[in-house]
Amino acid sequence: MLLYFAAVRTSLPAEPASQVVRLPDSPSPLPLSSLRQYLVDKVHPGNDDFARVLERCAWSVDEEMVDDDDEVALEGGEVVCPIPPVSGG
Repeated sequence: MLLYFAAVRTSLPAEPASQVVRLPDSPSPLPLSSLRQYLVDKVHPGNDDFARVLERCAWSVDEEMVDDDDEVALEGGEVVCPIPPVSGG
C-alpha cells in the first residue's frame, strides 16, 4: 500500500490518501530504487506533476525512513510512503 501526503497527494486526481498497488510479476522482489519509475510509467502514466514530485521525495517502508538507493526489496504487503520535502520557518 502507498500512502500519499502533501504535494504527492495533490499531484494526483481526486487526491487519494492511499492506494493499493500491485507490484509487477517477477521471480524476484522489486527494489525500492525501481519503485519510483514503476509508479510513473505504469501506475500514473502521463502525470508529469506526480513524476516531478516523486523525484524530490524521501521514502519510508513500514514506517521506517530509508534511502531509495538502499537494497530495500519490496515483496508486496509493505506500507510505502513517498515523503515530499517540507520547509518550515
